[in-house]
Amino acid sequence: MRVAAVGEDGTLHSRARAETPKGALGSNVVDLIVQLAEDCRAELTNRSDVLAVAAAVPAIIDAETGVLIKLPNLRCLEGVNLRDELSRRLGVEAFLENDATAAAIGENWLGASRGLDDSICVTLGTGVGGGLIINGLPFRGKDGTAGEVGHICVEPEGVQCGCGGRGCLEQYASATAVTRMAREDGLMFDTAIDVCDAAAAGNDIASGVFRRMGSCLGIGLAGLINVLNPEMIVIGGGVAAAWDHFIDIVRKEVMTRSFREPAERVKIVRAELGDDAGILGAARSALSR
Repeated sequence: MRVAAVGEDGTLHSRARAETPKGALGSNVVDLIVQLAEDCRAELTNRSDVLAVAAAVPAIIDAETGVLIKLPNLRCLEGVNLRDELSRRLGVEAFLENDATAAAIGENWLGASRGLDDSICVTLGTGVGGGLIINGLPFRGKDGTAGEVGHICVEPEGVQCGCGGRGCLEQYASATAVTRMAREDGLMFDTAIDVCDAAAAGNDIASGVFRRMGSCLGIGLAGLINVLNPEMIVIGGGVAAAWDHFIDIVRKEVMTRSFREPAERVKIVRAELGDDAGILGAARSALSR
C-alpha cells in the first residue's frame, strides 16, 4: 500500500508505504490505510491543508454507497464501506476510485497519455486492471465495472479465474499468471521477476512464457482497439518491466486481429508514472470532484 500527500499541481509532499497484511481482516487493512495517511499528514507544515482523502482500490465500487463489491485479489475488504470509514476516521471528505481507472487518470493528467482525449491504461500487476479515458474523462460505466480488461476472455476453456469465469486475461498476463505458467513449464520460480531475469539471461522456457503472455495480451488489446478506437494504450504495472520480452508479440497480435486503420493509429507505450500513477489519479479524481 502506498500513500502520499498530493498537491493540486501533482506535487507529492510526503509518502508512506507498507506491505498489505496477508490473511488480515478488512478492519486491519483499513487501520493500516488510516495509519499511513496520518503519517503523511503529520509531515505537512499545516495539517489542515488536507482537503480530502482519495483511495484507489482493486475493486468494483458502489458509487452511491461507497461499499466495495468485488475484490478477487483482496477479499477481506468485500462489503466494507471504505468511503465512510476513511471520511469518519480522517475527518475529511473521502473519494474512491478503481485502482486501474486511477492509474488511467494519473497517466492522462501527468504521464504517457497527457493531452489525449481517448486512451486506455492496462495495469499488469497481481491481477490485470484497466482504465478508460473517453473524450478526456474517465469512463466508469453504469455499474462502475467499465474497464475490467483483466476479465476479457482470451481462452474459452482456460484457467479458472477468481472472478468465477474461465480463461480471463488476468490468468495469462498478470504477475501471478507469469509465475504459474513458468512453474507449469518446469521453472520453479517464486516471482514474475525471477521469470523476467531468466528470460533476460537467455532461458528459452522463460522467454516462451512471455511469448504466451504477450499473445494473450495482444488478443485482449485487439478487441479493445476494435471496440473503442483509442489514440493510445498505456501499459503499466510490475510486469511491464519485462516489456522487451512481450511487446513485439503484443503488436503482432494487434496488427493481425484489429481493423487496419485503428491498429496503425494506436500507440502502445509504457506507463511513465510507475507506482505513482494510481496515487496521482486518485488525487486528481478527488480534486476534480
